[in-house]
Amino acid sequence: MKLFTKSALAVAGISMATMAMAADPIVGNWQTFDDDGKTPKGVVKVTESNGVFTGKLVSTVKPEGKKYVGMTIIQGLKADGGGKYSGGKITDPQKDKSYRMTAAINGNTMKLKGYLGPFSRSQVWKKQ
Repeated sequence: MKLFTKSALAVAGISMATMAMAADPIVGNWQTFDDDGKTPKGVVKVTESNGVFTGKLVSTVKPEGKKYVGMTIIQGLKADGGGKYSGGKITDPQKDKSYRMTAAINGNTMKLKGYLGPFSRSQVWKKQ
């Protein structure tokens, strides 16, 4: 009986550790779109390290965007809970400018908002 108890505890511990290590919903590849919200523009891969999220442009549809592939465009983003994120910066590669950002996940869509003073701009990305 002791062997069964130890085995059950080991399996439970492994299961709990696996659940704790489950990827945050923001982690993965996200399809970006032109300002029209319909025309695909590129793909950003979001990763996590020590609770901080980073996004790199991994591919682009437009030839003029190829020079930006590999560029980190999201930095310092942190989870607030409930699918909301803040504290990060997003860079517009074409303008080479960074903006404060927030993000919110709802299913397979992410609404990002970049801020510059009192002005903001939003985009919706779709998870691949």
